Amino acid sequence: MTVQYLRDQRHQGTVTEIARTKFPFPSESEPELETVVNTPTQKMSAGQVDGENFFPDLVVIRRPGQWLELVVQVETADTVSDDSAQNRWLPAAQCGELLLYVPTGQVQAAKKLCKKHGVKTKGIRTWRFQPVWGLQVSNA
Repeated sequence: MTVQYLRDQRHQGTVTEIARTKFPFPSESEPELETVVNTPTQKMSAGQVDGENFFPDLVVIRRPGQWLELVVQVETADTVSDDSAQNRWLPAAQCGELLLYVPTGQVQAAKKLCKKHGVKTKGIRTWRFQPVWGLQVSNA
């Protein structure tokens, strides 16, 4: 197995777990919301960037219709970078309200990159896996 494959598996598992625990829509209390997971299969675009459909990791929409509520990007330690900030975070923020999830310890780097590239976020959250407790998410 390659490092890229392992990183992709960790990313996919993290996105799925964040969707399940933090955005469990539709729910009994919010039946009008729906969470769409775009990894590993792209299902719902949040808009277009340079004429191409843009697929963030998670999209939260309001029904009836398909009103964009929230765009979520989940990063791994090696994707908190200039490239991600410019090519993923900025387009995501231009499509709708962006909530950014970064690994614990990457908040300052993410904030610097957001400032450098003019990315406006609704918030930055941190995530980490712990063997016994699983995924833990905190507000940054």
